[in-house]
Amino acid sequence: MDRKLATLLRAQRARSVPATQLIAPGGHIDPGLGQFGARPADVLSRHVQVSDIDDEVSFYETFAARLAEATTSLWIWSPWTAKRLTGLLPVLGEAVRRGVRVTVFVRDPYDTGQKKQTDLVKRLRAVVPTVVSVNVMHQKIVVIDERTVLLGSLNSLSQSRSREVMLTIEGGHFARKNLAHEHSEDFARTPCCGACHGDEVDLRRRGNGTWHWRCYNRACPGRRGDRAWQTEVRFRPSGRR
Repeated sequence: MDRKLATLLRAQRARSVPATQLIAPGGHIDPGLGQFGARPADVLSRHVQVSDIDDEVSFYETFAARLAEATTSLWIWSPWTAKRLTGLLPVLGEAVRRGVRVTVFVRDPYDTGQKKQTDLVKRLRAVVPTVVSVNVMHQKIVVIDERTVLLGSLNSLSQSRSREVMLTIEGGHFARKNLAHEHSEDFARTPCCGACHGDEVDLRRRGNGTWHWRCYNRACPGRRGDRAWQTEVRFRPSGRR
């Protein structure tokens, strides 16, 4: 066989990658694919699948099933808590017991609606290790195992009678993009107040777009009228996990 032709055939065989290797579980690309396989694998990793569309009636069956399947991480953004949370606490507690990292973002306790649910938030904190108070938060998102996103208009920990819609979207790249957009890792690290050393600290955003932590303890020695202890959010360098 002509030497040049043989070289071309070897190069072509080297470029051949089984289709199953291009579809990376969770969107994590196999570094062994090489330059010819990595590019199509990256494109395919961005593919998403809408597996469910639920309304306020059917959502909680889907939600409970997804929570039960969680193996590594569970991130929930639900502005308010209400009686609906009572039925979800056992499921969240079971996830924590089997080693799932659970993080919940809710509105701060001085929010008009949230301050009526102080006891429920205390029960949530007793079950979930990381509960972050966020001023005027309105996102409704659930991210499970960095692969599944539940996204829509429904408050997963408080919904009652309103008409809602939630999509269940499968895709590791999409899930991680959501987590990055919400600064999930940085916002999950609530500091203690530098004045009273307590944990009654919420996350706030200024009009110029910058983020800071602020103590909402009315008895904090660092409080002067409407002014309270605060500190800037420390964002980690991009790419660090």
